[in-house]
Amino acid sequence: MLTTGQGVVNGLGFQVAAPAALDDDKKSKVIADYLRRLRRAEDWVFKHPQEWAKVWAKETGLPYETALDSVHRSHGTRVTVAVDEAAVASEQKIADTFAELGLTPRRFSFGDFVDTRFNAGLPPSTAAPRSYGKGH
Repeated sequence: MLTTGQGVVNGLGFQVAAPAALDDDKKSKVIADYLRRLRRAEDWVFKHPQEWAKVWAKETGLPYETALDSVHRSHGTRVTVAVDEAAVASEQKIADTFAELGLTPRRFSFGDFVDTRFNAGLPPSTAAPRSYGKGH
């Protein structure tokens, strides 16, 4: 049976870094810089969907219209949000479901893998995605 993740997953994505990198002050500053740049890039894509679709289509070989549709449905609508209590709770629910289904070798606490020091100035994880409106 085919299904979607509607109502099952939260749509959140995460950046991952090695604990050793997070524990290193110099590398942690580089990670923070990367996250700021990523957020600026996502903001640019939202404001310039046609330009991004042209580049993305060229790089991937996708037809321009397919790339533009993807930008309107996903890439351009992304919002960088805080890894807050609501995000951790939601991810824990997903992790528990995977464990119950035997899709992971053991249960674990998602919160043990979270670093919240990069949350400053970000909206809550429950923030709505951006929208291009009708007709894009």
